[in-house]
Amino acid sequence: MREMEEWLKLAPPPGPLTAGHQWHVFLSYRSVERNWVLSLYDILTQLGYSVFMDQFVLVAGESLTSSLEDNLRASQAGILVWSARSEDSEWCKKEYRAFQTLHDKGSFRFVISRLQAADLPLFAQDSLWVDATDQRDGPRGTSLLRLLYGLHGKPLPPSAVLLAADIDETTKRALARLKGLTDARDAEAIRQLAQSSHLGWRSSTVLPCTAAQALISIGSPRMALELLDAVQAAFPQAIRPRQLRGLALARSGSWKEAKAVLGELYELGERDPETVGIYARTWMDAYEATGDRLMLRRSRDLYAEGFAKCRNDFYPGINAAAKSIFLNDLDAGIEFAKRVEALVGSQARSNDYWHTATVAEVQLIQRRFDVAASLYEQAIAMAPGHADDHRSSCKQARRLLKHLTATPEQVSRVLGVFPRVIHAEDAQLAVQALRGIGKRVVTFTGYSGTGYEDPAAVREAIAAELSRFDRTNTLVCAGATSEGIGMVYPLALKKGYGTAGIVSSQAQREGVRLSNEVEVICVVQDDTWGGRQSGGRLSPTSQAMVDTCDEMIGIGGGLIARDELEEARKKGKAVKFVPAEMNHRLAIEKAAKAGNEAPTDFRGEAHTLFQAPEQTEKKT
Repeated sequence: MREMEEWLKLAPPPGPLTAGHQWHVFLSYRSVERNWVLSLYDILTQLGYSVFMDQFVLVAGESLTSSLEDNLRASQAGILVWSARSEDSEWCKKEYRAFQTLHDKGSFRFVISRLQAADLPLFAQDSLWVDATDQRDGPRGTSLLRLLYGLHGKPLPPSAVLLAADIDETTKRALARLKGLTDARDAEAIRQLAQSSHLGWRSSTVLPCTAAQALISIGSPRMALELLDAVQAAFPQAIRPRQLRGLALARSGSWKEAKAVLGELYELGERDPETVGIYARTWMDAYEATGDRLMLRRSRDLYAEGFAKCRNDFYPGINAAAKSIFLNDLDAGIEFAKRVEALVGSQARSNDYWHTATVAEVQLIQRRFDVAASLYEQAIAMAPGHADDHRSSCKQARRLLKHLTATPEQVSRVLGVFPRVIHAEDAQLAVQALRGIGKRVVTFTGYSGTGYEDPAAVREAIAAELSRFDRTNTLVCAGATSEGIGMVYPLALKKGYGTAGIVSSQAQREGVRLSNEVEVICVVQDDTWGGRQSGGRLSPTSQAMVDTCDEMIGIGGGLIARDELEEARKKGKAVKFVPAEMNHRLAIEKAAKAGNEAPTDFRGEAHTLFQAPEQTEKKT
C-alpha cells in the first residue's frame, strides 16, 4: 500500500478543469487497439483524471462525428494511440490534425503513444511521443509516467524516474521468472508470485494477466480464475482479464459460462481479434458438446470476421482455416492457410510457441506432413512446460488429420512428436502421473487382441457408460492400444473426454501400435502384459490400472481383465461389468496358433466373476 501511495504522489494529478472543459484527457485510437486503451483508461481514472473515451461517453442516436468534435473541444489534453494498424486509418490522421489545430490555438497539449514497431508518419514525427512498443497489455513504468508528464508539458522529476525504473526492472524480472515457472509447470509458485504487493504487480494488469495466462497454459485454469477475480476488481473496465476469464472457463470445460462472458464482450462492441477469437472457440466447444454443425459454422465465421478486421493477426486466420477444413470446405481452408503463411512464413520463430505451432498448422493443412511434424516438435521444445497448450495443438492436429485423408503413417508421424508418453519405472509413478491430472479416472477393461464379436453393441455400451460422467472432469483410461476395448478412445475423445492409457513396456518391445486417440500414455516397466504373477500379486501394469482408477468398467474380458476387476472390487472401487463375447474367429485362430483346442465358450474369464448378466458394485 505504501508503494501505491508513493505512485499516486509521483504520478502527476490532473489540474482543475478550466471554463468550457469537461475532460482532462481525450483518447484517440483505432478500435482494434481498444484493449490497450482500456488499460490506460483504468490507470487515468484511478489517478483522478476525467477521461473521454467514446465507448463510455457517446450516446446512442447522436451524430458520431459531431459528438466527437464537441468532446474534443471540451478536452484540455489528448493522447493519440498510434500503431501499425493505424497506418491506413484516415480517422487517426484526421484526429491528429484536430489535435494540432487545438494546440496551435491555445493551451491544448497532446502526446502520441506508439504501439508495436510502427514508424510514425512524417506529419507526426516532430510531436511529443512516447514509445510503448514492448507493452502489449497497456502502459506501465517509465513510458506511462512520460505519457502523464507529457500531458502537463513537464519532464519527469528524478524521483519519478527512479520509481518508474524500479517498476520496469521488477516487471522485467517477474516476466522472466514467470517464464521459468511456466516451463517448470509450477502452478503454486506462480500463484504465490502473483500475490506480490510490489507496485509492478498493482499499478497495471500486465503482470497479473501474464501470470493468469501462464496458469492457463500449464493446465491450471481454476487457479487462474481465482487470480483474475482480484485483477477484475482492481481494473473493472480492462478487457484482457475478461478475455482470459473466458479462456480459463473454456479450458476448464465450462464452455457455457465462457460463451456468456465472451458473448457479452462481443455484443458490447468488443470486436478485436482476440476477443472474437476466444468467443469463436466457445462456439467450437458448443459444437463438440452438441454435434450441431451450425455451431461449427458460427465458430468458423467468427474467426473469419476477426481475421478480416485485422489481416496481420494470424490467430483468427489459422483458426478460420482449420474450421473450414472441419466443415469439409477444403478450398476455403487452404486459401486461409496460404494467407496466414504470408504472415508467419514457413520457419520456426525462436522462443515463440504459438507462432511456431501456427507455422506447423499451416503446413499441415497443405498436407506437408513431415514439415509440419518437424515444426510442431520445435515448438514443443521451446515451451516444455506448456502442457495444456501442447494438448490443444495436438487436439487440433488430430482433427485436421482426419479431414486431410492422412495415412496411418502420416498420422503417427505428426502426433508422435507431442509429449504424450510417460515412462514409469513402477506402478506408483504411473499412478502419480495420471492422478496428478486432477480428474476422475474411469478405466475400461476388456478384450484386446481378440477383439469383439459384436463391435457395434460394444460401442453402444461404451456410449451408455460414458454418458454417466461429466466430460469436463473425467479422464477415460484403458490399455493404450487401438485394438478391442481401445475403441473407447475415439468415442471418448469425440465427446470431449480426456483420454489416457496404461500399457506394459512389452508393447514397445514388440512394436505394438498405440492408439492415436490417447492423449497421455504411461508405459510401465513390466516383463509381462499384466494380470496376476506367480505369487498372486498383480503385475506392475495391472496394479497401476487398479490403483489409478476411481471406477473400473469391464466389457467382456479375458484373464488380465478378470484379475484387474477382481482386485478393484477387493479394494472397494466402483466396479461394473457388461457381458460381451470375444471375436469367435480370432479366438479360434489364437488357440490354434498356441496349439490349444478351439474354444467353445467365448464369454471370457472375466465373466466368471459376475453371477448376474450385469452387476454393479459401488464404493461405500
